[in-house]
Amino acid sequence: MKKLTGLFLITGLFIIFGFTSIVMADSVKKKYTLHLATQMPISHTITKAANLMATRADELSGGKIKIIVHGGGSMFKDREIPEATMSGGCDLGISTANTWGKHARGMSCFEVPFLIPPSVSTAEFVQETVELFGKTLFAKGGKLLSYAYYGDIEAMVTAKKQVKKPGDVKGLKLRIYDRSLVAGLKANGAAPVVMSSKEVYIGLQRGVLDGAMSGISSVVHRKWMEVCDYVLAMPNLGCRPAHPFPIVANRFVWEKMEPAAQKIIAQVAEEAREFTAEDVKKAAKANIALLKSKITLYELVVGSPGWKEWQVALGVPGKKKFLEDNPKVGPQIIAIIDRLK
Repeated sequence: MKKLTGLFLITGLFIIFGFTSIVMADSVKKKYTLHLATQMPISHTITKAANLMATRADELSGGKIKIIVHGGGSMFKDREIPEATMSGGCDLGISTANTWGKHARGMSCFEVPFLIPPSVSTAEFVQETVELFGKTLFAKGGKLLSYAYYGDIEAMVTAKKQVKKPGDVKGLKLRIYDRSLVAGLKANGAAPVVMSSKEVYIGLQRGVLDGAMSGISSVVHRKWMEVCDYVLAMPNLGCRPAHPFPIVANRFVWEKMEPAAQKIIAQVAEEAREFTAEDVKKAAKANIALLKSKITLYELVVGSPGWKEWQVALGVPGKKKFLEDNPKVGPQIIAIIDRLK
């Protein structure tokens, strides 16, 4: 009986989902071709999420909404995507939060080390920020739809020596992805420099860089493990899942779309977020296993003395820098975090 009940339930869900798809497809009258830009490699979770959006939009609209995905920076580079999206260079853009932070102050909060504690639900936090940041982006030509997660575990990869504690970075020139990391690393003797992830491999290969910080997926997908011998896995350096990438539509393209088409685009953007939330967990496990077989890996445990040492070294100056850079919206974001703890 339980098996039959389960079968009926699953069948019912398929019927409901199929019926919803048909209704939505019938209600879309016009045809749309939308170009989506992301700089992430073709095999990365972010690009897979973009492709999922394309597939689902096509399904839900009955073929009336076509999303053409331009991955790997083939259309625009990371720092170019926000401006391109809001000015109409592309219809949809997915790139790092700190690049969007130049247009919506405080959006770099996702990159600030240890600002969002493990006790805070990332899904709840990002949902809270959609309205907050969405208003600012809308006024500048962008419609914030949702977020796609970049990874699940952050990392520091190094070529010369293994880094385990903050003091181990002394004398190393490190690529970082956000300015909030500068003070903490400098205080421990490192020379941090903000740089695009696409430029890191050559920098490491030529010895211009001694190491780099990013999600652990970059170490694998961008093949940094080929030019480095050590990696430090740092879970919950930011939120977890880590580094939410804003999914943004051009406001004017959005406004010209009929309500049924808007509903589909909003839905597939949220489906992309849900997909990445699970995919990054699987990818992180696979990446950890692969790196262990290739180079020397040291993994911090959340809440351990070693993890807390990094929390103090990077988190305190990082939060201070974030609030200095965002005197108005910064306290609002901290208030949201405190409420969700």
